[in-house]
Amino acid sequence: MMRSLFAGVSGLKNHQTRMDVISNNIANVNTTGYKKSRVTFQDMLNQTLRGASSPQSGRGGTNPMQVGLGMSLASVDVIHTAGSPQTTGVNTDLCIEGEGFFIVGTGDNMYYTRAGNFAFDYNKTFYNTSNGMVVKGYVADANGIINPNGGIVDINLASQMTAPPNASTQAQFNKNLDSRDTLLTATKTGVAHVALANTPVSLDADKLPVTEVTIAGLVEGTDFSVDYVNGTVTILGTGAAVTANYDIDYKMPNYSAPITVYDSKGESHELMAYYTKTAPNTWEIDTSITTRDASGNTVVNFLDTGKGTLYFDPATGKLNTSTSSVSTATLAMTGVEAFGIDLDFSNLTEYAGDYTAIGFSQNGYKAGDLQSLSVDTTGTITGNFSNGQNRALAQLALATFANPAGLTKNGNNLFTPSNNSGEPDQGLSGVSGRGTLNPERLEMSNVDLSQEFVDMIITQRGFQANSRVITTSDQILEELVNLRR
Repeated sequence: MMRSLFAGVSGLKNHQTRMDVISNNIANVNTTGYKKSRVTFQDMLNQTLRGASSPQSGRGGTNPMQVGLGMSLASVDVIHTAGSPQTTGVNTDLCIEGEGFFIVGTGDNMYYTRAGNFAFDYNKTFYNTSNGMVVKGYVADANGIINPNGGIVDINLASQMTAPPNASTQAQFNKNLDSRDTLLTATKTGVAHVALANTPVSLDADKLPVTEVTIAGLVEGTDFSVDYVNGTVTILGTGAAVTANYDIDYKMPNYSAPITVYDSKGESHELMAYYTKTAPNTWEIDTSITTRDASGNTVVNFLDTGKGTLYFDPATGKLNTSTSSVSTATLAMTGVEAFGIDLDFSNLTEYAGDYTAIGFSQNGYKAGDLQSLSVDTTGTITGNFSNGQNRALAQLALATFANPAGLTKNGNNLFTPSNNSGEPDQGLSGVSGRGTLNPERLEMSNVDLSQEFVDMIITQRGFQANSRVITTSDQILEELVNLRR
């Protein structure tokens, strides 16, 4: 039988295979993250009619005489060039810019894909919407810290639906105190007191609260007690107090400014800073924190800490120095961690202008519920909570391969490693050659229709030519059969 017949058959079969690959590429022209395939051919075995001979005895050598026996497939290669990004407006849609694959899977079975059409299900599991596989990455701890050296796990945020509260530990006060103001004082005179009897005295209601109370000859805490908010002074019947008439001198704040702070359970409290001018460029600071008693009533607690003196520079009006006692306000509380708030008055000024001093900032916040999620270019999933806080909740992992063309296609835009792909190098995006992420975009197919149509024409012509070989070979065989007529 003629060799040309079998050569033509091999041409038909392999051009058909090439046509199958081309048709599959065209079918997936709009498949997200699809990577096109390419067919290459090679010649097949050759029948040697005469071997080569070397030159000898003044005669030249002869070349081998061989007849080819057709062609075969050399390879079907997957081309891993990047497809163009398509804007979708969906924040959980992701496109890899550069090298790498998303890691998805079910249980311990991992697959790799360039298709980033992801979303969160009702259980807050991050999954691929086309096949339901869970996206893999790193989940943050309770403090919002992501450990890239930890294991790669399913991204599920069900345990992070609530942001824990944070107790205030810092408070800053800014803007201006009026340098034109003067010390505000008052005196309650002729207060009669009988030894061994407690004598309560109410200060003027229109001058409350007070910031400092002095009684000549008596010691606060030993001989008398003060309710600074309600303006009640109680001369005690014990200690050094004797039968006498006393004058009660007290100071009043020139200005006060509140700031909301939070305890370790996230309950809000009002911290009030009282400013009392005692001399030029000199201000006394007193603080109070509101709490609630067992009945739920608001209680204002004047603090023994968080009080002291501020000294302003007479030339610049800026804070010069302050006593160390003004730096921290502390208050023990029932059922929660004790307050310990560092007070920062360094940005206060004392100019001849209106009072504008405010509680500018503090670092505490209440507990919050998860409101929305977003993904950035590093693959970090950030939660936006009802308390105004944004916390990192998880981060996607990417994988690269030494030979991505060696990956095995598994359908559904999924790849798995093969013996020739190498092991996956898994980690964070933007590190060790892994690409970065573009949110709100999907990678389109890298199929070039113009190239596919040209290849289709070439394949068709190749198929036609090989069919003509078979037809011609058949005609020759027919002539051979007809020799005996």
